[in-house]
Amino acid sequence: MASLERIISLGPWGGLGGDHWSYRASGGITEIVLRVEGNIKSISFKDASGLVSGTFGGRGNDPNDRGEQKKIEIQWPSEYLKSISGTYGSYKGLLVITSLSFITNLTTYGPFGTAPGETFSIPIADSAVVGFHGRCGYYLDALGIFVTPANSHGSISVGQWGGPGGDPFSFRVGSWIKEIIVHEGTNIKSLSFKDGNDQEYGKFGGNNANDTGEERRIEIDGLSEHLTSITGTYGNYAGIVVITSLSFITNLTTHGPFGTATGTSFSVPIEGSVVIGFHGRGGHYLDAIGIHVKPRDIEGTISIGPWGGQGGNPWSYMTNQGINQIVINVGSNIKSISFRDTTDLDSATFGGNNPNDIGERKTVLINWPSEHLISISGTYGNFSTLLTITSLSFTTNRATYGPFGTGSGTPFSIPINNNTVVGFHGRAGHYLDAIGIFVKPETTI
Repeated sequence: MASLERIISLGPWGGLGGDHWSYRASGGITEIVLRVEGNIKSISFKDASGLVSGTFGGRGNDPNDRGEQKKIEIQWPSEYLKSISGTYGSYKGLLVITSLSFITNLTTYGPFGTAPGETFSIPIADSAVVGFHGRCGYYLDALGIFVTPANSHGSISVGQWGGPGGDPFSFRVGSWIKEIIVHEGTNIKSLSFKDGNDQEYGKFGGNNANDTGEERRIEIDGLSEHLTSITGTYGNYAGIVVITSLSFITNLTTHGPFGTATGTSFSVPIEGSVVIGFHGRGGHYLDAIGIHVKPRDIEGTISIGPWGGQGGNPWSYMTNQGINQIVINVGSNIKSISFRDTTDLDSATFGGNNPNDIGERKTVLINWPSEHLISISGTYGNFSTLLTITSLSFTTNRATYGPFGTGSGTPFSIPINNNTVVGFHGRAGHYLDAIGIFVKPETTI
């Protein structure tokens, strides 16, 4: 099975407690299960392939602090998840997610939770959510989303922020944004742009000839530097709500702030993207602004396997970059497996649901980026009347780690070259029932 995904990361919002985690769906997200009471205790997901994510959060031992289960069913593909909103605040001395809503192309589910604390929302269009990331421990500490474009432009519209005055504008470039011209004073008077082909866009705003501000120019070469996001503020100026300050963020630096940072602040915590255009409103001044972004990279992944038995529940894990740690609990078979990627995001633990047979912990460390995982091999056979994975080895471009386990049963191996393993999938319950890999060609890294 081959897929083509272009991914942008937004967020996360929330606290810094718990461990990093990351989940990418294989197809649309069809089910979200929350445990809620006072705050969000835990969250888990299921995709259109029937693969489940594992549970993020809910590690507390207090039986009176488990919360009530809430289940959202999304009728994919006619309905798809496009954004989230929520709140984060203090709960039992921890900064955690206190409420969540889930926005599809048809409706909004929620809010779930009590909603005290700081609010967050993602004013976003032309997008489909294909995964989540964040931090978790006793509870859900932080949450963000992975999105992919859901339109023919291959881009996503984020924002806009500001006031309702002026006339609407929108543009997308075919190359890159090469120059930004800002006229500023106490607020942002106007913006104009030039792309890599020297085509000009704007001026947007600047219609008050008696208040044009001072000109500032930002030059971006498009080779080593590209625009990734914006931050700013909006508030009252001369009796209207306008953009009062702006900063332009590239992969190398932040240009600005321009204007005076008064009023309500806004920012776009976003990764894996490049700004290809702007939209908003302009009249006497710059009234409102948002951005059009597209994924910086195109990832083509291939699914191989799984091997093993049919027990347990299906699961799936995919990284944005490389895998640099694998944790296995092992005895006569593989009890469980978990992963960490090169951005220190941890997966859920797959398997290990038998508390009386957890095995011995083994850790494989991969020295990414000079070393990367290219394949796996192993065996599957009967253990405690179940058909499970009985041994595993992990092959990189430099070495083979393992085998872990007893090596009894039917062997499997994947003789492949010129690729990198970017994820795993399979089935898991009391033990690791089955396992397969997601790979992409080295040429697309």
